Amino acid sequence: MVRNLRSLVAAATTLAVFGTLGATAHAAEEFHCSVAPCTWTLLPDEKAGEVTAHQVFVVKGRKSDGTPLSASFTCDQLGGTATSEAKTTSELTFTSGNLKYKNSKNEQKCKVGASETVEINFTSCDYGFKSTNGAISTAELHLRCEKLGDGVDIYINSVLCLKITPFTAKGLGYHDSFIGGAKNIITATMNVPVPVGAIMMENPAHATCKGAGLGETMSTIDGATFTTGNMLITSETDSISPVMAEASFE
Repeated sequence: MVRNLRSLVAAATTLAVFGTLGATAHAAEEFHCSVAPCTWTLLPDEKAGEVTAHQVFVVKGRKSDGTPLSASFTCDQLGGTATSEAKTTSELTFTSGNLKYKNSKNEQKCKVGASETVEINFTSCDYGFKSTNGAISTAELHLRCEKLGDGVDIYINSVLCLKITPFTAKGLGYHDSFIGGAKNIITATMNVPVPVGAIMMENPAHATCKGAGLGETMSTIDGATFTTGNMLITSETDSISPVMAEASFE
C-alpha cells in the first residue's frame, strides 16, 4: 500500500512538473526586439508574386434560393507599423493611421476578380497581433475600433459594399527568419475566420455591389476568411533615423 502511495505521489509530482514546464513554454511565446522602444513594420513577404504572399479576403454566402456564392478581394500586401515600449511584448498593435492594404506598386488598391478597383479603409480601427499560440498558427487577431460604429470599410469603384466590424478570432502564426545567421525578421501567416456577426452588407441594392456577388445578390452571409496572407515583420529603433534591430519570436 505504501509503495503504491509513493508511486502515485511520484507520478503526480512528475505531472505537475511537466504541467508547469508546459505552461512556462506556452507563456514564453512573445515578440522580442533588441532595442526599446521598438518600431515593428509589416512588409510584403519575400516570396512576393506567389499566391501565399497575397492578402485574400473571401466572403461566402447564398442567394435567396440557396445557391452558394462567394466573392474574393486580393491585395498584394498589408503595410503598417506598431511600437512596443519594452523589448518583449505579447501583442503588437498596428494602428489605423498607417494600416493599408496595397498592390505591388504600393498603391492603396486591391482586386475583385481581375479588376483593381477595391480600396480598403481602416477608419479608426487597429489590428492587434497576439503572440500566444502563434507557434501553432492559432494566435489571435483582434480588430479594434476607436470610434463607435467604425469598421474596416471595403469599397468597390468608390461604393461602400462591405464593413467588417470589431472581432477576435484565431489564425495568426509566426516563425523566425534568418539573415546572415542572425534573427532579423519574423514571418507571419494569416488564416483567420471572420465571425458572421462582424460582416455587414452596405448599399446592397447598388449595381456595383451586386455585380461583385454581394448585396442583394448574396442574400445570406455564411462567413468570411482572411487567408493566404503571409507578411514579414521587421524591427527598428524608434527614432528619427531608425536603424534595423534584431527581431525574434520565441
